[in-house]
Amino acid sequence: MRHFLTIGGLAVLALNASMGGARAQSSPPPDQIQEDWQVVIGTPDPVGAGPQISTSMSPVTDGSTPFFVFDLNYQDSPTFVAGGMQVQTWSGDQMLNATTKGTAQCSTTGETITWTQSMSLSSGSISFGINSGKSTTWGKFGQGQQLNVNGSFTTSLTTLSQYSPATSVANSGVGWQPNRVTSMTLLQVRYYAGGKLLSKDTTSRSINLSN
Repeated sequence: MRHFLTIGGLAVLALNASMGGARAQSSPPPDQIQEDWQVVIGTPDPVGAGPQISTSMSPVTDGSTPFFVFDLNYQDSPTFVAGGMQVQTWSGDQMLNATTKGTAQCSTTGETITWTQSMSLSSGSISFGINSGKSTTWGKFGQGQQLNVNGSFTTSLTTLSQYSPATSVANSGVGWQPNRVTSMTLLQVRYYAGGKLLSKDTTSRSINLSN
């Protein structure tokens, strides 16, 4: 199974770091970012283990720090398993850790899956978690729900101001059977500092499923 984050791609995206959403100059830098995602399944293929969906979220645009990958409807570490979900933390080509939950496979035509993925910076550590997940296949999933997946790594970063949603979009997609997904969309991005909302980017960003 392939992941979408590449150093070359991030180097190009570094030129577009300003696309991270408008934030007032006087506002404090963000220490938490939340992304709302939606995937609409067309006709799933449980026998063929499809579709296999991945999102990626990074605190920077140039690949200089570890990043997170969320795999949905499959797991590929330590070995491939159809169904369920997995959060992985990567540094370059090395996986640092992984959390796996569930074994159910998408089997409902027209199923809509929604979730929020959150990246937070605190005391020299960046953590990632899935929140408010809703689906037919897995029911409610994420922190505080039946299925919880998360990851973390230590960092020298003091803010998340280098984050860009363009990086997430460019490195997320459907790696197997994309024809079985009707749409995959980053619906909204929210920026926080000290638990307070700084700004909200309501631009809807669709993932290209033709690759």
